[in-house]
Amino acid sequence: MMKKMAFGVLAALYGGLFESFIYGLYGYQILTFIFMALIITVCADIIILHRYAQETVSKIEASRRMGKEEMKKGDKIRVELTFTNRTKRNMHFFFFDHIPDAFTISGDYQGKINLKPGASTTKIYHIVPGIIGKYSLGPIKIVASDGLGLAYVDLSVEKYNYPKVAPSSKDVFMERSERMSNMIFTTGLHYSRKAGQGYDFYGIRQYSESDDMRHLAWNRYNINGNDDLFAKEWEEDRQIDVVFCIDYSIGSNSGHGVLRMYDTLVSAAINSAYAVRKNADKVGFIIFSTAHNYYIPCTSRKDSIEKFEKITSNIRPEGTFSMDALNVYVKKCVKKNAMVFVYSSPSYGKFTGHEDPKFMNIQKQEYYYIMNPEGFYPMPDSDSLVWYRKGVIENETESIKKSVYSIRSFGINARMVTKNSIFTTTMSDYINGREGNRGA
Repeated sequence: MMKKMAFGVLAALYGGLFESFIYGLYGYQILTFIFMALIITVCADIIILHRYAQETVSKIEASRRMGKEEMKKGDKIRVELTFTNRTKRNMHFFFFDHIPDAFTISGDYQGKINLKPGASTTKIYHIVPGIIGKYSLGPIKIVASDGLGLAYVDLSVEKYNYPKVAPSSKDVFMERSERMSNMIFTTGLHYSRKAGQGYDFYGIRQYSESDDMRHLAWNRYNINGNDDLFAKEWEEDRQIDVVFCIDYSIGSNSGHGVLRMYDTLVSAAINSAYAVRKNADKVGFIIFSTAHNYYIPCTSRKDSIEKFEKITSNIRPEGTFSMDALNVYVKKCVKKNAMVFVYSSPSYGKFTGHEDPKFMNIQKQEYYYIMNPEGFYPMPDSDSLVWYRKGVIENETESIKKSVYSIRSFGINARMVTKNSIFTTTMSDYINGREGNRGA
């Protein structure tokens, strides 16, 4: 392909050639030969490049080797690019490896290479993933230019790697921080008590034939001068099922660089799940959009959280999201009573007000959180853009508030949350729900 500069050079040469014919009438014919020689040189240079370099560039072998393809956020992964010249001439070319913006890059992922016939060279660079999900590295781009730098030929070497990025240890602080495990909302909050075969004394009531004789309150026998029998009642802890539903539509891909909304939603759900699990309750997950439908059943073991991490490291947000469609899916999958926490992007808020009421009531304690996008907008350098950013955020906030009121009209606890408050808000509602025997 010819560069813009080549067209400019050729236009200037042809213009000079035209003028040289005019000057030739006055005895300056030498100018005509000079311009013609220059045009022939430029055209020959471009033709030779496309005739021979195209064939030789296609014979350059390129390969990529990664240290590992399954990684966590923050891991520093070594990548090696190896180039081999299979031609019989010296090759000079520029290379570039296509890498998603989810990775921070350092090292020789692009640059110039000079290779003798049969020689090989290896370039090394490192990538650090900043967002969870599955990504594609590649292709490897090779570009060779002509001697005058007026044209180039390129080759895309279709070599791909598919790294999978899981949440980092830093993000999942609830599992690993002993200090955090001692917080007020992480352990020992067994508030969901009901009368049953527990250990804590609840009270005395009239004896019935179905009562176990071992629970008779003999100290109350004949207390009023009659033969009435009384039985002791006990409190028992009921294990609660907690389901975290993540909006994995394209709206959750809001953000820039390594700061994305869906990454925040997943981290908040994982940390909340570890906190709930430390309270001896069961945890399950739903990843939902028109493109994704994943249900991980509730369990008191760590397996459900690990499966959730594995699934989210294999997919990216796609499709659209709606609350009533999610509720149909929840009602289909979650048969027992449960506390349901829904993490949603603000994009769905633009469509609230059109839900079908018969799908909004799922006979479960449901909490709906809409993420405020303010923390995911980049801060511009220009003052005028700062005011524009502020206006956009204010409009988004008003839209979210309307969505919150719309969802609340169906008896659902709805709130607007930020990336810094979503975890504490979840835990606050979880504690309050346990105190009120919700989900038990």
